[in-house]
Amino acid sequence: MKRPNVLWLMSDQHNASCTGYAGNPNVKTPAIDSIAGDGVEFTQAFCNNPICSPSRISFMTGQTCNHHRMMGNRHSMWPAPNPDTLACLFRRYGYQTALAGKSHMVRRWDADGFEFRAYTDLADADDNDPRTCHYFDYLVEQGLADHYEEGAPKPGQITLDGSHPASLPYEHSIEHFTGEQSLRFLRERDTSRPFFLKMSFQRPHDPITPAPEDFDLINPDDVVLPDTISDLFDQQFAGKPQFMQDYMAAPGDYPMAQPDRKKLQRALASYYALIMKIDSEIGRVLEYLKQTGQYDNTVILYVSDHGDFAGEHGLFLKNLGIYESIHRIPLLLKWPGGPNATTCDELVESVDWYSTLCDLCDVPEPAGRDGRSLVPIATGEAAGKEHVICEHHASSAIRTQRYRLVYYTDQQTGELYDRDSDPGELVNLWDDPAYASVRLDLQQQLLDYHMDYRRDTDRARDQRESHATRYCFSPLLHKHRRYYSELTDAYNKPTTWPPA
Repeated sequence: MKRPNVLWLMSDQHNASCTGYAGNPNVKTPAIDSIAGDGVEFTQAFCNNPICSPSRISFMTGQTCNHHRMMGNRHSMWPAPNPDTLACLFRRYGYQTALAGKSHMVRRWDADGFEFRAYTDLADADDNDPRTCHYFDYLVEQGLADHYEEGAPKPGQITLDGSHPASLPYEHSIEHFTGEQSLRFLRERDTSRPFFLKMSFQRPHDPITPAPEDFDLINPDDVVLPDTISDLFDQQFAGKPQFMQDYMAAPGDYPMAQPDRKKLQRALASYYALIMKIDSEIGRVLEYLKQTGQYDNTVILYVSDHGDFAGEHGLFLKNLGIYESIHRIPLLLKWPGGPNATTCDELVESVDWYSTLCDLCDVPEPAGRDGRSLVPIATGEAAGKEHVICEHHASSAIRTQRYRLVYYTDQQTGELYDRDSDPGELVNLWDDPAYASVRLDLQQQLLDYHMDYRRDTDRARDQRESHATRYCFSPLLHKHRRYYSELTDAYNKPTTWPPA
């Protein structure tokens, strides 16, 4: 039998409960649901980091953060090679490799690993040339560059709360571009070799801006809010660490922390619309594989880099704590000859994808990986993990089948939840004497993990990098609220450098 193809479907910031197969009453995802029907749903899958770049590096290297050591979020221009990323490894073993969409890793790794690249995120551009992002270059060619939304909102843009549509029609959207480039690769590829395609969607991560024609795809009044909105709406985060309560008492707009039912419903309606458009692009690719006879011999993964509150705890977006809604991710796996319409409730995590793919495609796995193949876990031949760990700059979470513990090193406090009695993680047991031994045991496990640690990148490096590149073309567009049109003349006329 020929080696299987690989279709790695990835979204950004997709809450695991926000799909049709997971039972969400408002989200229709027939394409993603079909993968669940033809494969395995891992109901207890978790990311290794709650922010984009380090989480994606864990997927691509099969290493937890304490081993790959890259905890920052700015890695595009990182100079060191890595010959053992999944893309590099599969390219060495004869696969034709492609990336369409968001990478948010290291440009050099992508260049070494992917023969075909079509970026959509300015985080992947060369700092000095935004047109090295293929989607942005497409917008420039169309005369639409000022409508690019990703990054800090430009003046007049409202992109974080779902209250406004995009200024671009769907035909020029990030989702449609990602679908078009994925199909372009599949149509033009070398059919004598198996393919490895990472189709990586940039959303439903903000900007929460569906195209104008999709803005009313879901009626906000019909959106069913989760029961855990009571955490903010009724309890004002009572029992949570004091720094969180202080934040809720004077909320900013990120995360969106106002107890406003209508506003939350509108945000979720836009968030769900983005998921449904991602699903439609996935559907186009799946249909092409079926029509060309390639579907049955293709390993397919659907996953997200991390979650989103998506209404849980009364919040939206992320960047507050490490709750189940942020830590747990959707993970579906379908492979030739594998089980159909199966659920697996074992604990698994991001780093397991590397080992799984090596297992399914008969590619030798390099030493130094931290995962294990999901295949025997999915078929019931092996157990999952006793615990999984997620870490951010100044916080870490450990999740067992029963408990979640989060420790904030900068605050010297934490959260503990007994999920058997409190699956919504509403009652913080950190200071409960009855759970003291549980807390100490979980803290010890976190300490054991962190004893083997060194960081190459972190938040401090991000800040230095941001300062050093603050006048570079791509960062000005991406993070400093500038429009392409106002900068173009400045960059073409050195006498005006740097731009005002």
